[in-house]
Amino acid sequence: MRTFAIVAVVEGTAPDLFEWLAFHRAVGVRHFVIYDNGLDSEAAALLKAHEAIGVTTLPCPTRIDRAPKFAAYEHFLASRARLFRFAAFLDLDAVLMPAPGRPIDRWLARIPAHAGAVMVNRRVFDTATPEGPPGGLPLRRFPRGLTESAENRVVTAIYRQGAISSISDTNLVELVQGERLMSDFSPAEPDPDRPDAVRGVRHGEIRLNHYPRPASGLSAAGAHPETEPCRRTESWIGPTLDAMRHVLAYMDTAAPTVAAQLRTRMSAVPELAEPVTPRAHRLWRLHNLHKPRIEAAGRYVRRTIFGTPRPW
Repeated sequence: MRTFAIVAVVEGTAPDLFEWLAFHRAVGVRHFVIYDNGLDSEAAALLKAHEAIGVTTLPCPTRIDRAPKFAAYEHFLASRARLFRFAAFLDLDAVLMPAPGRPIDRWLARIPAHAGAVMVNRRVFDTATPEGPPGGLPLRRFPRGLTESAENRVVTAIYRQGAISSISDTNLVELVQGERLMSDFSPAEPDPDRPDAVRGVRHGEIRLNHYPRPASGLSAAGAHPETEPCRRTESWIGPTLDAMRHVLAYMDTAAPTVAAQLRTRMSAVPELAEPVTPRAHRLWRLHNLHKPRIEAAGRYVRRTIFGTPRPW
């Protein structure tokens, strides 16, 4: 069984999709399930080029009783959730941000066995006053987080397989088994006045960086909330750029047209022009291409001998 997947529904041009995937790959996420809700040809080609490195793309299902996003989430629960021990449902305006230098798999390994869902607090970033040229890395263009905001009490959950049977809200879905914990594994206390929030804010080992689109109402109206530079976000810029360079080097062979389009669009990020060393890229390919195939073969052998493992 794979450890963790991020599930997302994307549509239209999805201009930050490449950076979003690269960032999560840099922090240790290896599996993505992306539902195509009407992507343009460039974004669809980008996802197809990622198929061999852990991205599964599916058409967004249509249901008369569900919005497309939640129809896709229900489809994942019914057809794909059994493949992963944990899953998170994210939009492209949010990224899971672990502590500096600590990949997300270390935190996932520490989730208690009785946890059905782990609540991850947001940290909202100021998107009204970008720094740097358009087309730059979002982590670099929006470096300032709001110091005080009620929106920081909003949570997104990471769910254990089998803990939910249906989903109509990504924040506080009713659990069928397990307990709801905070990201530091203390008990979660839902806010009685707001169904998508909790009473406390935990920004310790992991949080959710939220880059609202359009800019927040406060900033757009001219009132400037107090912000501060985020050192944690800054610490992951280097690994993200490194992941982007390796993916581009891989695409230069696997999907040269897509690689050329990305290099043109990302011309505002000069670091992407730096080549990766052959040795470093061989190690990257070993970890991202060959190792998953070996692990898949091992899972097949275990299922054949022992049957499908139970989620709990």
